[in-house]
Amino acid sequence: MSRIAVFVMDGVEEVECLTTVDFCRRAGIGVTTVSVTGTKQVRGSHDIIFHTDSVLADVDFDVFDAVVYPGGAGTADLGKAEGTRELAEKFLSEGKLVAAICAAPGMLSETGLLKGRTATGYPGCKPEGGADWTEHTTECDGNLITGKGPGAAPYFALEIIRYLEGEAKAQEIRVSTMMP
Repeated sequence: MSRIAVFVMDGVEEVECLTTVDFCRRAGIGVTTVSVTGTKQVRGSHDIIFHTDSVLADVDFDVFDAVVYPGGAGTADLGKAEGTRELAEKFLSEGKLVAAICAAPGMLSETGLLKGRTATGYPGCKPEGGADWTEHTTECDGNLITGKGPGAAPYFALEIIRYLEGEAKAQEIRVSTMMP
């Protein structure tokens, strides 16, 4: 079974975070939500309060096949959390999956991590850094998956499932969730 860590911070875009968690768990992927705030309780960008599985300091990331970076108003805080950007670099260099949606691809691009990679993200959150930006709903470039924003969340989640579990599992989840 594949395992992913989904970062969560105050101001996270709930749709991007929880759609990914939900779809991936439906696909049988082990999902651990990881708070970067130091506490398991997180307040989303639309004042939805939920509890994460763990906090950043308590997680051994070597057991995961992927790390997921949701966007939202708290993306800057996600980027400032100690080790989150370094984990993206580590996973990319090890050939493990890095998935980022909305403002998160821009946050990663600022570091130069996406230099020469094709990516998409929320309009206005595409800073310099060398990524080749598109306006597509999702982009898959090797072991990097990016998504445009909240409306792209189901497609983004399906791309993660496709990457980790294959086309058949992605199609099973697409059909079971009644996506077109």
